[in-house]
Amino acid sequence: MKLWILDADVIIDLLSLGVFDSLVNHCELNISTTVIGEVQFYKTGGRKIAIDFRAEYIETGKVIEKSASVRDLQEVKNLIPPLYMKGIGDGELESLAILHKNRELMFCSMDGLAIKSLPFLDLSDNGISVENLLQQSGITAARLKMPHTEKYFQSKLREGQELKIYSL
Repeated sequence: MKLWILDADVIIDLLSLGVFDSLVNHCELNISTTVIGEVQFYKTGGRKIAIDFRAEYIETGKVIEKSASVRDLQEVKNLIPPLYMKGIGDGELESLAILHKNRELMFCSMDGLAIKSLPFLDLSDNGISVENLLQQSGITAARLKMPHTEKYFQSKLREGQELKIYSL
């Protein structure tokens, strides 16, 4: 399974849950250059842990780095409603642009606006929740938050699909 982890929050949460390395062993992870720069710390056991994500995962070949061109970024900006664009961060935007050009990848996020943007890029079928991703990878994590769940992911995806229909 190829995978695209969109936002830094997913990576940070999986590191905090102690399951990111297991996921690396199950999937080919593709991460945007911007998101790599955003992953600097995670918390575990009440402690804040610094991480050099580039050194630990990119330079060792465990995770693949991808970048989007200015043209790809602009194309995605033109497809996503301005209402959503206001709340989408740089890492999410670059990840969506890469996903838009590499449709064989899967999108994993817990960011509501990024999930709602999928239908506008004709990528609704390329989305997966953190919960579903872990289940499909055979990984158990006991402390999932609401934004990790399949229910949350599907509700945000449905909102984006409805807005796309009403905006036609």
